Amino acid sequence: MRDIEKYYKNTENALPHPIVKKIIDLNIKPENAIDLGCGAGRDTIFLIKNGWNVLAIDKEDTEEIISSKLDNEEMKKFRFTSQDFECVKLEKTKLLVANFSIPFCKKDYFNQFWNKIVDSILKERLFCWKFFWIK
Repeated sequence: MRDIEKYYKNTENALPHPIVKKIIDLNIKPENAIDLGCGAGRDTIFLIKNGWNVLAIDKEDTEEIISSKLDNEEMKKFRFTSQDFECVKLEKTKLLVANFSIPFCKKDYFNQFWNKIVDSILKERLFCWKFFWIK
């Protein structure tokens, strides 16, 4: 089993990241969201179960892992696409979640990638992310 598959296996039942929980606590009207680097779907699933339509994007095909946690009605709010960050296509969105994923973009493409992120987020909307830190 590849390391990434072990990671998905270990995180497929993980709770959503605390920052995503805080967004739900803000009682913002659910609309469209992108989960960039969605992994096994912990944030995607939580957002969908709280009324959001989510486009989940990951380099690996994790669609089956995520869809197995959703019922038929929730599946209507879920879309998945497998993309590399270096050539990712992002839609306009009210919320973009990128927890622990941005550093996986190759250095030479980072500025283009970052500009795509900025361009995809509608004005006065939300962008939440988390990088890798020791503390």
